[in-house]
Order: sequence, then C-alpha cells, then structure tokens
Amino acid sequence: MSSFSLKERAFRLRDIACCHSAKKAQSQQSKNAGSSTATTTPSDGTHRRKKLPRAVPLPLRQDEVLFNSLKIKCVVQLELIQTIDNIVFFPATSRKEDAENLAAAQAEVAPSQQQQQQPTAPGGMGHLTERFARSLSLDQQQQQEEQGMYSFLTSAQLLQLVDCLLESHRFAKAFNSDSEQRNLLWRAGFRGNVKPNLLTQEAQSLACVLRILFRMYRDDGRQEAWHTVQDRLIGVCREALEYYLALATESHRESWDSLLLLFLTRVQRLDDERFRAHASVYYPYLCELTCMEVKPAIRAVLRKFFLRVGTAFNVSHH
Repeated sequence: MSSFSLKERAFRLRDIACCHSAKKAQSQQSKNAGSSTATTTPSDGTHRRKKLPRAVPLPLRQDEVLFNSLKIKCVVQLELIQTIDNIVFFPATSRKEDAENLAAAQAEVAPSQQQQQQPTAPGGMGHLTERFARSLSLDQQQQQEEQGMYSFLTSAQLLQLVDCLLESHRFAKAFNSDSEQRNLLWRAGFRGNVKPNLLTQEAQSLACVLRILFRMYRDDGRQEAWHTVQDRLIGVCREALEYYLALATESHRESWDSLLLLFLTRVQRLDDERFRAHASVYYPYLCELTCMEVKPAIRAVLRKFFLRVGTAFNVSHH
C-alpha cells in the first residue's frame, strides 16, 4: 500500500461523491418525468389521461461498484491491523492489557484516605513497593507477549511493521479530519446512513505501534535499536498528543480513551532516566490535557504522571 495510492483513492472518492450526488438528482428528475401523465383530447371531446412510459432501470453504476469495493478494502485494512497485533503478540493480549489498564486507572479514581494522608519519601518503603509492583507487572506482561511471534522477528522487521501501521494510521487521520469529503460520501450513500469514518482503524493502528515500540524499548536483546526506538517513540507520541488536543468532537476523543491509558501507563513504567527523557517532551501537552473534559480514569493516570514528574525531576520529595 503506497502513499500515492492512498492519496489517489482519497481524491477519487471526492470526485465520485460529487458525481454521484449529481446523478442522483438527475435520476430523480427522470423518475418524476417518467411517472407523469399527459392529457390528450380525442375527437369526441372527452379528456383522457395517458401514462408516459417509465424510465428503464439502469444496471449497477460504476460509482456504486467502487463504493462496494472501498467498503471491502476498509474492512480488510482493519482485519490486517488486528492480524499484525495478534501475530506479533498473541490473540486477546491487547484486549486484556486495555482492560487491566482501565481497571487500574479506575482503582486510582477514589484512593483511600489513608493513602492520601501518608505520603512516602522516594527512598522509603512505599517507593520500593511501587517499583517492585511496576517490575512485577512488566514481567507478567512480558510473559504474555512472548507467546506471540515477537521474539522471532528481527528489529528491522518490527520497524517495518511499525511503518506500515503508521501509514494506515495517518491515512485514517487524514480521512477523519476531512469533514467535507465525509459529508459528500455520506450524501452519496457510502456506508449506509451513518457518516463514514475510520475511527477504529485510526486508534487500533496506533495502539499496535505503541505496543511494538514500547516492547522493543525494554528488550535487552535489542539494545542496538534502543536509540532508534526512543526517537520513534517520542516522535509518534508527540504527534499523537498534538492531534488529540485538536480533536473537535467528543465521540472522536472517546475513541482515544484506551490509547491515552496505554500511552500514560507505559510511560510511567519506564525507569527514571528514560522517564525523564519522555516526560520533558510530553509535559506541556499533558498540561493542556488537564484543561479538557476527560474521563475520571484518565485524570487519575494523569495525576500519577505529574506526581512521578515531581520526584523524577526533584521538584517534590513526596
């Protein structure tokens, strides 16, 4: 799938939708004309109504054939994203991680009064317990991921999959951001009565990218790729945060809820040195996020991020 074919497809969709709307209006006029009646006056002076012949139904139009083909391609594209995730890691591993991230975030929404009143110093037992829990969680997650084909793929192959997923993600973003094109397709009847979107493709492709890159980032067997992976991770996450902050509709932001939880959870599991490298880039964007309406679970994970920033950068000792 080349970038040229994706752009060409987008422009072609716009032209087809415009033509389809014009043809639809013309067809309606022809139908009305075909079903109309004419009045004739025979020699005896009486008036009779004579039905005009109806328009002969046309075969399936070329634009409808193209619409059906595009619907199939959209479904296949999403299936390919899910297949990559299932092959690299393991079927249901990602869904399980999303559920665990959500449960952990919801547990932080209403922390106990005892936890609020008993802060611990970075060198205290509470800090060690938190680091041990984070290490244990990583070990359990690694055991799940090793059931897939991740360990049998080279770093170059994994990064190539990342490139393909990012191409799919960016195409979906461009489509979802083009309201004019989506409206034209909606009026033309593409994908039924619902305004067409690629929200699922947009979210799942980026989620798979993050899982691959974060997994490589903590893989001791891929140390030669760590620098490249860190640069790719920071670039992808910065781009994602910029895009999320610019989203205009609540439904679009809600489709990113699991993505935000995945991103924030994985960043907080990094060691202090790596956490500082990432937090220094994401900090201004996450400050902007606090001004937006987000769900309590996301606010709870954001709170943990800022508390970690305080200790990692020696701003606070609690």
